[in-house]
Amino acid sequence: MLLCACSFLALELQTQAVAQGYKTQEEVNAENRAAKKAESMMHSGKLEDAIFFLNGELAAMPRSAILHFELGNAHLRLREFTRAIECYQQAVRLRNPFPEACLNAAYACIDAGMELQAIPWFHKYLRENPNASNAKDVEAQLLVAHAKAQMKEKRNFDAKQTLERALQISPSSEIVLFALARVRSELGDTQGAIHAYEELLRVNPRHSSALLNMAECYQTSGQLMKAVTWLKKYAAGNPNAPEIGQVHNMIQALTEKSSEQKSDPQAPDYCGAISEAGRFYRWPPNRLPIKVWVSMGEGVPGYKPEFRVGFFDALNSWMKAGQGRLQYMLVNSKEQADLTAEWTGDPYDVKPTGHNVEQGVCHLASVDRHKDFIEIDRADIRILTIDRQSQQPLSDEEMKKTCLHELGHSMGLQGHSTNNHDIMFFSMSNTNWPVLSRRDKATLFMIYQNYQPLMSAQHE
Repeated sequence: MLLCACSFLALELQTQAVAQGYKTQEEVNAENRAAKKAESMMHSGKLEDAIFFLNGELAAMPRSAILHFELGNAHLRLREFTRAIECYQQAVRLRNPFPEACLNAAYACIDAGMELQAIPWFHKYLRENPNASNAKDVEAQLLVAHAKAQMKEKRNFDAKQTLERALQISPSSEIVLFALARVRSELGDTQGAIHAYEELLRVNPRHSSALLNMAECYQTSGQLMKAVTWLKKYAAGNPNAPEIGQVHNMIQALTEKSSEQKSDPQAPDYCGAISEAGRFYRWPPNRLPIKVWVSMGEGVPGYKPEFRVGFFDALNSWMKAGQGRLQYMLVNSKEQADLTAEWTGDPYDVKPTGHNVEQGVCHLASVDRHKDFIEIDRADIRILTIDRQSQQPLSDEEMKKTCLHELGHSMGLQGHSTNNHDIMFFSMSNTNWPVLSRRDKATLFMIYQNYQPLMSAQHE
């Protein structure tokens, strides 16, 4: 969101204050000098200095609405949303109406993910400024706030309708077009999402998030080389982006995958991508239940006990997807196990051949007895506890995604989906959640559908 600037605003408010007898001309001049100095600091990137300076000025002029407003702007630029909102509230209490403070308070709420709290601020601004030159844009932003709140409640169809209304009001709004593209993607309307991103990029060809999301849309639709084209556009325009290394790895991975693509990413499953000459890898019936051992993670950098819990949650999810046809039991030592899982803080330990895009690795030992499937003999999983790119400890959600992915390999899904909403997509993606997709479940069931249902799996 863009902050409302206020150099001219400060002069206008202060002139009004003098005319109405609220302040002396000397007080107004002091406010004006302080506001200009604070703005200069912020423009130079000295946000903390500006905050220190404004707090000092407010100690002498505590009823200055404009200085509270400027203090809110400095906190907002530092992404200190709660403090920024408090400052804007105080500015409005001291001088009402104060439209710019209302609008910036709404933006602070949006940036903080507090869409419902932003709505009253937008309404107040529009009620007090119905003929403002930006009224249409603000009305559209109000609808975007409603739509984001609806999306959080999983009411994506309602959100789409809300955003389509916003688009009629402000057809060239980057905020509206981006939100509309995202909700269309969530609803599975990949082509509609692509169309919205195209419109957005016509408005702003350098919109970095739109460039990345276009690549995701083409990955989802199976057009991998088009995804590569958009990733390259992003990389060319953002060479110093924090995630540029991951983008280059994705370009390499997608290029490789496009030459070996075997399944339609929109099909009900991706069996074609995980079979060899029509045969699947799977645990033979006489090896069930699978004997499982999981390391306790002692001494591993970044390890948390919650990771082990997440691992078993992931394992139970795959057991459930097998609809009773798979079972596991815990054993006390690695030597007794058929499936092992260990943790590491060293990215080199999970480096696949060719490129760095995964957070884990699964080594599968198999036996080909020339049947209609290849028998899994053993699976050894190693999982990285830190984020490969940032080197920070992995979040519980990202760990769950990694566990689900590597356990999918251990159950026989020896390949990858080309749909980035599946947990078995070949790289961790913001578009897949820490749950199995319908396609993940359907693919696993296809492998084991001829097995007889067993007793309920034994859990930890």
